[in-house]
Amino acid sequence: PPWGDFCRVMAKLGEGDPRWIVSDRPDGTNINGWHWEETNKMKFCKEFFEAHCCRAQPYSEGESVDLFGEKCLKCSILSVSVEGECSISTRKKGKKFGVFDLKVTMVYEVELECVVKKKTKKKKEENVDGLDGEEEEEETEEEKLCAVKGEIALKEFSSLNEPDEYEWTTKTTDGDDEAKKIVKNWFTRPVLEKMFGKTLEKFVEEMNAFCG
Repeated sequence: PPWGDFCRVMAKLGEGDPRWIVSDRPDGTNINGWHWEETNKMKFCKEFFEAHCCRAQPYSEGESVDLFGEKCLKCSILSVSVEGECSISTRKKGKKFGVFDLKVTMVYEVELECVVKKKTKKKKEENVDGLDGEEEEEETEEEKLCAVKGEIALKEFSSLNEPDEYEWTTKTTDGDDEAKKIVKNWFTRPVLEKMFGKTLEKFVEEMNAFCG
């Protein structure tokens, strides 16, 4: 239509469509879901993973696990940190979508009985000339209680990814070398999925419930 006709049908200043008035309402209500809204859910994320990951175990309660011939006595998640974005987006007409892209890092400690190699030096017996023999190195093995600390990181935990696309990394940060090797080899993807798979499924379910 001609420009003049278009101007005549436009609302005058202060006479806008009431569906668009949100900030002027005393309660700020989004009438009929007309506007897009986004609710930050990072507080929920942190509380959820702190509550659920610290209970994760690679075995049933009261059952020990053999790690390459070694005995695991205890596995604990000491702390959990969450980075990234998580929100519930409300589109027109109130349709909701849960969106998240997170990195979850867990500090763990494992206690296990393991065989540790120990090297000691001792002098050889006197030789035929009555002189002291040279020192020789002797390697012995002893069984001891070891503690290993490290980190488990879940990356690419996103609402756009399938479980087989989640990225898991682990590292050991403290403990005897022999024990660290055992524990590092223990935390394979199947073990991590056993420990945390149900927790991740529950998180997705709760995000979907927010959108219900």
